[in-house]
Formats: sequence, C-alpha cells, structure tokens
Amino acid sequence: MAKTFVLSVCLLSAALLVPLQAQDYSKFAFNIGGGVSTPLNPTAQFVGVSGNFDVGAGYNINKHSSVTGEFMWSGLPPNRFTIQPVTAPFGSINLYTLTAEYRAHKDSIGGSRFGVYAIAGGGWYYRHSSVDKNFVVPPDTVCQPFYFWWGYTCTSGGFVATETLAARGVSAGGVNAGAGFTLRLTDGGWKFYVESKYHYAFTNRIATTLIPVTIGFRFN
Repeated sequence: MAKTFVLSVCLLSAALLVPLQAQDYSKFAFNIGGGVSTPLNPTAQFVGVSGNFDVGAGYNINKHSSVTGEFMWSGLPPNRFTIQPVTAPFGSINLYTLTAEYRAHKDSIGGSRFGVYAIAGGGWYYRHSSVDKNFVVPPDTVCQPFYFWWGYTCTSGGFVATETLAARGVSAGGVNAGAGFTLRLTDGGWKFYVESKYHYAFTNRIATTLIPVTIGFRFN
C-alpha cells in the first residue's frame, strides 16, 4: 500500500511538470526529491539510517518568501546494532508526514547561480509499525522502551501486556526546521537543491526525531 501511494504521488508530480515547461508560473512553487534519513535520540535507540522521499507544491508570496504543502515518506528500519531481547518482534516502520512550510530564500548570491534558504513548518506525522509475523509477548515480560516503540502497552505492575500484534499506526503533531542551498539550472525557475531538515513529532511515550538530507529539484 505504501509503495502504491508513493508511486501515485510521483506520477501526479510528473504530470504537473509538463505544463511548466511551456508556461511561466511565477507564483507557483514545486519541489521533489529524495535522500537519506538519519534518526536522532530517542528514535536512534530503535531504528537506523534509511531513505526518504519528499514532494511539495505551493505559492510564492514574493521573490524571497514561499509557502508550500509537503508530503514526506521516510523509512525507519530496526537498528540491528542495538542489543534486543531474543524474543523481540522484528518488522519495519514507515513515517508519513503532511506539513505546511514557510521558506525564506535568496535565489542568487552575489549575482551567481547559487542560492540559500531557511525553511520551517509543522503538521501531521504518522508512524506505521508492521511486524513480519504475529508476535506474542511472553507473560510477565518486564517493560522496556523497545516494546513501547513497537506499540505494546504495560500493566500497572510494570509488565508488558500479552497480545498479538500484526500492524499498528500512531499519529501525532510535529514541527520541523532546516536549511538548504540551490543551484539555478535555467532562467525559467528550475533549480537543483540540497536540504537538511530537523523533524520532531510529539509521538506518545517515545518522540519521533530524525534529520532527512534531501537532494532534488525545485521550481519557483
């Protein structure tokens, strides 16, 4: 399902690019790219480095300010270098975000083709956990942060509740901020960009924190 959704977003983005080659959309902002996501603590205790995909569209307020809506996907694979209980579940986690962003940018430094920008925003963060097969937590297993990450609950006595888990999702609000640089490719508004952005989602019990580094193309 996740792959189908990302593919659909890519196809829609490609369809939007076609008319831009023939017309001047001076107020239209668009970006698409992908790269590598690095988790930070506390997220880094449970997952490792993975890929990301980002696409957005919006409006140029003026030549130095833009607002966009962005969708981002980032993988959150289990951290194989973290010592886990032998009976711990194994699976995968995907992070999906829908955010509103404000970008302050200077598209030409000293008359060159290089530019810089700062970006910040916030919105909806959805973390979906999926275990490869049904997993039953052994009775009277002591609570550990690892189990909270996968969505299990604890009893008042401090023990993990026994239940079968196949998949679970959790939503939370979140914020982000970062910076990037651009290289103008054409006089029509197309730019190559590299961006690094810090994300913090207020997920229950264990926050979701990561820094995606994204490389792609912008139009504005």
